[in-house]
Amino acid sequence: NFSFEKRILDSMVGGVSALDVPRLDIGDIEKAHRFIRTYGYDLSQETDREKAWAIHRRAVILLRENLLEDGEVIPEVLTDPNQLRDIGYLLVYASTLDHSKNIMQKWSCAILRVMHVVVHLSNDLSRFFLESIQEQILKPILAHIHTDPVLGGTFLRGPNDQIKLYRFDVKPLKASDSSAIKLLAKSNLVALNLLDHVGIRFVTRTRFDAFSVIRFLAEHNLVSFPHIIPDQSANTLYPVNIFLEVMEELKARSPVVTVEETENILEARLREAEQRAEYNSKENIYSSKTYRFVKFITRRLITTELKDGDKKKELSFFYPYEIQVMDYDTYINNITGPAAHDKYKERQKIAARRRVFGMKFEE
Repeated sequence: NFSFEKRILDSMVGGVSALDVPRLDIGDIEKAHRFIRTYGYDLSQETDREKAWAIHRRAVILLRENLLEDGEVIPEVLTDPNQLRDIGYLLVYASTLDHSKNIMQKWSCAILRVMHVVVHLSNDLSRFFLESIQEQILKPILAHIHTDPVLGGTFLRGPNDQIKLYRFDVKPLKASDSSAIKLLAKSNLVALNLLDHVGIRFVTRTRFDAFSVIRFLAEHNLVSFPHIIPDQSANTLYPVNIFLEVMEELKARSPVVTVEETENILEARLREAEQRAEYNSKENIYSSKTYRFVKFITRRLITTELKDGDKKKELSFFYPYEIQVMDYDTYINNITGPAAHDKYKERQKIAARRRVFGMKFEE
């Protein structure tokens, strides 16, 4: 038998995401049911049918509220369970010939792509423990965050040192729609690789203070650097090699250099040695090139309990979280203009929409 399905090989060994497959090859409802059973849901079981329809409902709502343009309407036969009758028909419609007049194929593929992302987000084990995860990650850090009514402001404070913070932000737990759009927008991303459900941002007075925050986190054992995920670190704030050179020079100086002088020296040295600057830029096609920060993803060992009948069992696992650090001037630049978060989300939605409707295959 010399017949091979290119789409299957592209996905299984070629690294192409299932979301980027232009159409399926499932000719009847029986084949659709077998496919869905292997996928994880047995439609002969009422509980699985209910789960499948719930996922379908969430996907349709997400499409309508986030990815459709004005005037676009999903065919009612694909959104109304009473008319569609069986989830399997979505797979059958998605397997028909792909051409401009075949709206059933286009919309079925779009719904299935969103459903696929919703399935993986809904079945991510960590979501059942997310509040406990966030608490265990934040607790040791929050113990060092102090608001001082005398000095005024917020400080990252240790027994013998402190750093003034202009802002200390904890990212709200990511909404499911936000996570779904992120997964739809990025072809190399799956739910397992969403590393920023929990996030912390420090905004300092100066770039020197920004690096001081990183030192503080390590020296006070708030972050364990062996748990850093190396390929997720980024630094577009100030090059480390030049920063360390300036620090070596300042250590030998007398008298003590002021904060303003330190920042001026850092700025002057960067202009002089720009050709040697060693940044660590991690490409994100949806972020503005003017966005500046230090970012890393680290992990914390989380411990929780599971009930097994009358007994409780301890469950331990590593969970990733993101830390961002920047100075205040950089923060202001990041939240205005093309680097603003709403602009980032807008670009991400455009990419998600194009992918959901398979536009890359039309180009």
